[in-house]
Amino acid sequence: MFDKIKDGDLVTLKLASGEEVIAKFTGKADTYVSIEKALVLMNGPQGLAFGTFFSTARQDQPFNIATDKLVSIAHINDKIADEYNRV
Repeated sequence: MFDKIKDGDLVTLKLASGEEVIAKFTGKADTYVSIEKALVLMNGPQGLAFGTFFSTARQDQPFNIATDKLVSIAHINDKIADEYNRV
């Protein structure tokens, strides 16, 4: 699953809960992946918008997600990457 993912890549993670998280990949250990600046897509009054995934956590530091809660991981498409970087 992580063969082509390297530190600093912008990725989307599909969690077992159904949530999709867009973040910067910062590393992997045996039981968790580390990400930072995690966002989710939300429906707002004017359409889709980015929202903070883990709103009570410090946004300037990486945090971990257990790999057994992860269904899939992939690089995000260019359009979403541009918007992520703009935000």
